[in-house]
Amino acid sequence: MDELIGYFLTWLVFFIGSQLMGFIIDLIAWAVRKKHPAKIEKSEDVSYPKFLTVHIWHDSHRSHGYKQITFIRKGDNKYKKYINLSVGGWIGNILINLLCLVIICHPLAILIFAPNFPHPGLLFGYSSIVFFMFLHAHLTGIDTLARIELNKYLKAQDQ
Repeated sequence: MDELIGYFLTWLVFFIGSQLMGFIIDLIAWAVRKKHPAKIEKSEDVSYPKFLTVHIWHDSHRSHGYKQITFIRKGDNKYKKYINLSVGGWIGNILINLLCLVIICHPLAILIFAPNFPHPGLLFGYSSIVFFMFLHAHLTGIDTLARIELNKYLKAQDQ
């Protein structure tokens, strides 16, 4: 029983540590975005234009600057993200999604091909930590921030 408790505590420390590191990075990104606030551009000068472009500050190892995310108006003045990717963009999205799927499903594949693996919990623990890191990156990504800024703007328009 002590071995099981130690095992769960070890994974709990790994999980909390990985998520804490992500939140520290998010805190730094939030401070930088306070210095560079989001901007919203309308396609027409009406209250609900056909296109709204949200400019969000984005820092990465490749570039620093505003990233543009365009939303198109659908029925009832609701907006949906306008996706206009090239072939390379679509292939990149598919490859990233496949990579996430492979990492998350890796333990199941090992248990199928090597059913006598001595520590199956180790595989599922590692996979769950990686899954939560991908989830954290997705939920705090540029697309989510752009959607939040758009919703703030639309609420201000309604008032």
